[in-house]
Amino acid sequence: MTPQEIIDATLVPGTKGVFVLGSFEQRVTVYSQQVRALNLVDALLSLEMVRREGGRIAIVGGGAAGMTAAVALAKAAPRLAQLDLFERRAGVLELQRNSGRFLHPHLYDWPADGATRSKAGLPIMDWHAGSAGAVAKELHRQFTETVAASPLVCFTEHEVVELKSFDVGLVRVFTRNGAATKRIYDAVILAVGFGLERFLGNETASYWSPSELAAPLLAGGAEPTIFVSGNGDGGLVDFLMAAFDSLEHMDICQLLINQDFGEALTELQAIEQEAWAAGADLDLLEQYRARVRSLVPPAVWAEINDRLRRNVRVVLHTREARLLRKTTALHNRFATFLVLDADQTMGHNAISVKVGIDFDGPPPEDGPVVLAGEVPFLPFKRVLRLGPDVPANLSPFASLLSGYAAKVAVLHSATRPESPTLTATASALFEPFRVANGAEVVAHAFEEVRPATLNLVVSHVAAGRVNWSGGIGPDMIAACWAPGSVVALHCSVSAIDAGRLVHAFARLGAHAPGITLFVRDAVRWRSALDALWQEPTHPGPGLQFRCAVEQWRDPPALEPLVEIPIADLAETINDRLDAETLRELHGTLFDILGPPALATGWLIEQALRQRLLELWQAWFDTLTADSSKRRRFLRLLANASDKMEADYTSLVGVGLRTVSPHLTLPTIFGLAFATCSGRAVEPAMQHPGNVAIDMLTGHACGVEWINKRTVRGSTVGMQTWTTTVVLLSQLGETVQMMEGDVRLDQEVTDPPKVGVPSLSERPIVIGADDAFLSAMEEGSPAVQQFFEAVFQRRADAARQSLQEVDDGKL
Repeated sequence: MTPQEIIDATLVPGTKGVFVLGSFEQRVTVYSQQVRALNLVDALLSLEMVRREGGRIAIVGGGAAGMTAAVALAKAAPRLAQLDLFERRAGVLELQRNSGRFLHPHLYDWPADGATRSKAGLPIMDWHAGSAGAVAKELHRQFTETVAASPLVCFTEHEVVELKSFDVGLVRVFTRNGAATKRIYDAVILAVGFGLERFLGNETASYWSPSELAAPLLAGGAEPTIFVSGNGDGGLVDFLMAAFDSLEHMDICQLLINQDFGEALTELQAIEQEAWAAGADLDLLEQYRARVRSLVPPAVWAEINDRLRRNVRVVLHTREARLLRKTTALHNRFATFLVLDADQTMGHNAISVKVGIDFDGPPPEDGPVVLAGEVPFLPFKRVLRLGPDVPANLSPFASLLSGYAAKVAVLHSATRPESPTLTATASALFEPFRVANGAEVVAHAFEEVRPATLNLVVSHVAAGRVNWSGGIGPDMIAACWAPGSVVALHCSVSAIDAGRLVHAFARLGAHAPGITLFVRDAVRWRSALDALWQEPTHPGPGLQFRCAVEQWRDPPALEPLVEIPIADLAETINDRLDAETLRELHGTLFDILGPPALATGWLIEQALRQRLLELWQAWFDTLTADSSKRRRFLRLLANASDKMEADYTSLVGVGLRTVSPHLTLPTIFGLAFATCSGRAVEPAMQHPGNVAIDMLTGHACGVEWINKRTVRGSTVGMQTWTTTVVLLSQLGETVQMMEGDVRLDQEVTDPPKVGVPSLSERPIVIGADDAFLSAMEEGSPAVQQFFEAVFQRRADAARQSLQEVDDGKL
């Protein structure tokens, strides 16, 4: 398929940016889903459906397809502004974790050439045949490595409940809860898998759970009965495990692969072609018995017979009119035929097949099995493989996908399921990232000049003083944040003696694309830096800050540029990084509010965008000229805590990796408040807050969590705010912190403590709720009405509270 054909096949009708990845396919294996993911990502990038630089894309679903698509985007488009993966469960590939089911990348194409190759052979997210748990562990390892070194953010326990597509091509994602809600993307890949099966109960566990059928059945008395209902691949696999004696799924597959079937394979493939011919209606089990049975070598029949379970009755049931559906994998169908005929031919007659018979009532998750017109019986073990609960899994998108499902049903109705192949353009795009011998091979089609390593040396001179040497001075340290930069920073100062330099280096490394810190006490430095990188005060839970910390290596000989106190060096580094962060914020805001009008998650009316941009230019000039204002403004955009004293830990999370959305959205929120609230607002000069509002104080903040709790009303209510107005861009509600929030240690008439408003001036927290987002889409008058309504509610609440005091109720 060409990239355009892939887009046409995956684009949801009625949208311009929602693409379905594998949710309606017939051949659904880990490998096939991965190939589809790589082909779709290549098509999106090739046709510029997503901009490689500054684009925003979300992936819904943390299975093999979603994870592979996410890693592919992270590698092929590392300058995306936003790359988010949403998974409703607690982890990606959670169903396959620790599962003993056998996964093979090519076996579902058996007996085609290459079907027994154990290696997937993919350029990225590659794996070998093995247990599902082992495969999941390997894919998770590659996924985690990518998250740590790319814009990819994984939001687990975030269930997407709605996708809203706009005529301009943007898509808004709504989650049931969490800080990632209501973001807007250029494109969304819907990679929702099939989830759990229907009718799971005490006796029928998920297909991915450990199976008791792989062990001896320890039952006293008469021959126990195993009941297996299902005509899909899951049902056939469990039937084979029930029929064979204590064989794992992998052992059964290996048993089949190892046989020499001779001419039987040729006839088997001929039947397969006939079955998929136009208008064909073959009973495959009868065809195998009539045309293949006599061609199977006697040694194969003997091997199958020897492996059958003895002294057990097995009932294989399907409500369908025929056993062996042609859409199932050929190796599962053929193995089932071999077992059925071996049991019958050898005279065991331990297996009975019930075809075309429905249950008398709902499928029996426990108790007697009652088939219509037959005598009820109580099985020793039962397995109900009646298909995945697809409607429930896709229910949030049912309306959106109604047209797509019909289109795919027609497309696949006469198509034999086969594993897809990687397109030529996808191969060319991802081949440079292929891993060989444990190392990533970079083989670009053009000659790429690797950037020279920038060597910097900080060497101890005397107590509290160091020499700085290298290709740039401390005032040029922001060059380490340049895209593609490779920096070797050698520091001979111990972590114990480094003081604030530890915080400065933590911030430098957290946002640098390629910096390695060489130190003499690597263990202690790593411990100190990890503590700062893992701080819960950082603006979001998905941020994973780190850089390489290695044991000391002698640097090249470099002339010292300056001798400087450690505290001054740390301050210089932070000041220059502040300036670079502001510069990046300035550029991003221009892209959002200026002519590019890039998507942010908030749709903003054109005239309002222009007003916000003009005001931002004035703010930018002020912040550029005043380093104190700049530091306070940026630090509080990314931090909920507003400490009066210098807080260097909170600066670690302020940098290029948090510009979008943790700095941009609260800045836009503050600009909207300044423009439409009727109050004069400018960056604050001193504590408290980062914006000054007439005689009031304000805190514009973009954190996604507070004290490791997602930003929502209850979380905000427990936070100690120091300003009269708090603007939280990641809060989807407006919190009135006046009503019902009485402190027993404070009277209404008490004078306010330093930095803490009195009871009658308790802060009002304004969130970017649906009303605010709708107002931003409508324009300035609507935003003005929004803020007026907020303050009117506040005034009403204040009057009510004071009246209750007068009435003696408080």
